Amino acid sequence: MLVRPSSVFVLLLGILMGSTEAQSITAAPGAEPWRVVLIRSWDSMYPVNVMREQAMRQAILEGAPRAVEIYPEEMDPLRFPTGLENDFQALLQQKYRSMHVDLVIASGLEPLEFASRYRDDIWPGASIVFNGVIDGTLGSWHRPPHSTGVTMALDVEGTLNLALALAPQARKVYFVSGTAAFDRSYLQLALEAAKRSIYPLEPFVIDDATREQIVDRVAAIEPDALVVYLTMLRDAKGQYSSPVSPLIPLLASRSKAPLFAAVHTQFGRGPVGGSSARFDVHGRAAGRLARTVLEGADAATIPVRTDPMPFCQVDWNALQRWGLSDRKVPGNCEVINRPPAAWKQFFWPLAALLSIILLQAALLGSLMRQSSRRRRAEEQLRERTTEMAHVARIATVGALTASIAHEINQPMGAILSNAEAARMMLDQGTLDDDKLRAILTDIRDEDLRASGVIRGLRSLLGRHEYRAVALELNSEIAEALRHVASEAARRSVRLSPILGAHVPTVMGDAVQIQQVVINLVLNAMEAVSASHQGSEVRIETRDAGNGAEIVVTDRGSGISSENAARLFQSSFTTKQDGMGFGLSIVKTIVEMHGGRISYEPNLPIGAIFRVWLPVIGA
Repeated sequence: MLVRPSSVFVLLLGILMGSTEAQSITAAPGAEPWRVVLIRSWDSMYPVNVMREQAMRQAILEGAPRAVEIYPEEMDPLRFPTGLENDFQALLQQKYRSMHVDLVIASGLEPLEFASRYRDDIWPGASIVFNGVIDGTLGSWHRPPHSTGVTMALDVEGTLNLALALAPQARKVYFVSGTAAFDRSYLQLALEAAKRSIYPLEPFVIDDATREQIVDRVAAIEPDALVVYLTMLRDAKGQYSSPVSPLIPLLASRSKAPLFAAVHTQFGRGPVGGSSARFDVHGRAAGRLARTVLEGADAATIPVRTDPMPFCQVDWNALQRWGLSDRKVPGNCEVINRPPAAWKQFFWPLAALLSIILLQAALLGSLMRQSSRRRRAEEQLRERTTEMAHVARIATVGALTASIAHEINQPMGAILSNAEAARMMLDQGTLDDDKLRAILTDIRDEDLRASGVIRGLRSLLGRHEYRAVALELNSEIAEALRHVASEAARRSVRLSPILGAHVPTVMGDAVQIQQVVINLVLNAMEAVSASHQGSEVRIETRDAGNGAEIVVTDRGSGISSENAARLFQSSFTTKQDGMGFGLSIVKTIVEMHGGRISYEPNLPIGAIFRVWLPVIGA
């Protein structure tokens, strides 16, 4: 046996921990601290050691009337099994020769046997309290004076009975074990337990292989058998287990037969479950026993006992993994990871959710009433806007009366002239079929021209509901300009349409979009007619990112900055005979279409109006 190379560091850490723990206790004046040597078998980071020692230290220190100094020592019989025990004994004897030790705590069978042999040489007068020894493995141990302890129940028999309760058809059991001394002793206990199971089981042992080979062999076991993982501190190749070995989760993922374990720290890592003592409870029992001895009780008078008794635990997820019924789980067995009933698990969240739903329903009802009132208000506003737009169109047509009359008179005059010419030729006898056909063709074309003018006016003047359709903006601009072409000719204003080649399609009402353009163009024509600065009005369309833009530019008298701020306000006008609704209605129409209108000066003189309309889907 040997002290591990890190034992000096562990010793210093233990002394520091002991000193820190001692400082936390209010010692009686002049009282010596209790000095405790803790000997463990192997790596302190194994979950068994961590869980057990933490609980044991807490039980020793809690409410202690003296300071307690704990000196940990670590044997390593797993990796250094023979030949070094005398050296280890000599090292400890030298180390503790000038220190009085009150108690030696031996965690494991090897530390217990070592302490029993050398206690009087290394720590004379100290008592011995042991823990971490499997119940049933003390047969060869001779209890020395002033010693006691608690054994640990790794209940293989209870684990096998649990396995048979869940899978009563099983008649074979495969024990997975290692080659270390601890593995061998635990395996021997398991083989004895198999003879006492509630149903006869034929035992098989898998211990003469490497970890990889063992995984493959377990994966080949028939589904109607049982697999019990014991311990594997060392495999057949001599490879040692790390504190948290991934072997058992790997076995659980590969095994077709249900896998069980009789070690508490393996529960919840893949096996179905098993029967075992809790190591934290075991450590607390050992700590209470050590505290009793430190307080003066004679260890020899305290009987060795098993503490605590094993408990049964089953993993619900593993039951599902191997298709085992949870109804067969014994009543004294705890089931972990079972999904709770929905109403129990989520009662308060569901109650809170129901309250929120009721509050939201009330809020939604209120919002729906508000939304209904808003929709009615929006409909009324749209109706009034449509009515005002209709009135504005009538006013616009009124302003175009002279131009409209001229536009209608032209085809009517042409029709009259053609009819008189035909009558004259008829009277003179010079009317032949070809001339008559040409005259009738001219009359028909002029009639269609007049009808087109009247049809356009009816469309513009007609009262209709707002109806949004996909619009080719260039076509609507051209139609609007056709309505004002005669007025432009009468005012000697040149209309210059610059229609973009890739203007996106917009959604809108054709008549209202035409009304916007007519209004802006008429305003521009009036401005250039009054200023005599230029006789051109430019109308452009272009792609403007997520929308289409209409730009109306003139070189008229412009708009002052004071008037520009109120330009789109209702009832504002700079015309002597104006009502001030034109641009206000234009702005309303544009915003109904999801767009915007803006004004900027056309330097050095004139005005620019920009109308932006969103593309379909923007």
